[in-house]
Amino acid sequence: MKLIPVNEAKLPELLEMLEQNPTEEIFLTNSDKPKYKLVRVEEEAPAQPKIPRDKLFGYGKGKHKLPPDFDEIFVAMDAEIWREVADSYEVRK
Repeated sequence: MKLIPVNEAKLPELLEMLEQNPTEEIFLTNSDKPKYKLVRVEEEAPAQPKIPRDKLFGYGKGKHKLPPDFDEIFVAMDAEIWREVADSYEVRK
């Protein structure tokens, strides 16, 4: 078991230590307290799950249509919201 301060740890050296002795435990410490444990992974990493195409961002582009009067509705809603905001403030002279 090796204890190495985080601020002194150098990745290439840590990897070399694990390569030379794969069963050795290496702990990175912060204020003399172990915070991280480095271990060598023997098996291959699991494959990433395949994401269905319909869940990908932007997949539905061009499939949905907005109503023709969307801009008019949006502008009217925007104006109404700003009127409410303006009415909620008091103007001092």
